Amino acid sequence: MRFPLIDTLNLPCVFERLVPGRPHPDGRRYLPLIVLRPTAPPGPGAITPEGLLLGVVDRHHRVDASAVGRAGVARLVFALSALRIQAPPQRAGLEPEPGWAQGRASTAPTLLGRVKEVAAWEQGGAQLPYQTLYAELTIDAGVGVVGLRTSLTAEDMAAAIGAARVVAGDWVELRRSRIDVLAFEPG
Repeated sequence: MRFPLIDTLNLPCVFERLVPGRPHPDGRRYLPLIVLRPTAPPGPGAITPEGLLLGVVDRHHRVDASAVGRAGVARLVFALSALRIQAPPQRAGLEPEPGWAQGRASTAPTLLGRVKEVAAWEQGGAQLPYQTLYAELTIDAGVGVVGLRTSLTAEDMAAAIGAARVVAGDWVELRRSRIDVLAFEPG
């Protein structure tokens, strides 16, 4: 997966463990789950609980299993997310899904943060009976900078964003994301 702003993605963390996945009936394995523990001190207004473990998918098999136990920087992209502008007060961080318990990896957290840069904001749908939006941007989540890559229908966009577009400086909320790790660089 190529992401145009990959060099700006930066989530300081510890690679806690690797869950390799179960064998599939066709002999292939399910995608590995990488469990990360964010280490950056939360900033003002941060909501990330202490000891949060974040479960991310290594869809492209980019992370070396020998890095387990090491601190470093993860480059994460939240994909297929529901995007919306935050209502005040603005907050930043990762909020685990309902039912999350300390010690378990959160695989579907809500992400709150401030847009740093917009790489793509493309409206389309010429071949479809409805308007679409494709977006790629970076978000400062208080514990690091992550990417977003998503597609929305015009109906979802209008209801969630309430503006013509999202710009740098906007405070956003992401829900129902699939989180992909593009790289883990031990420090």
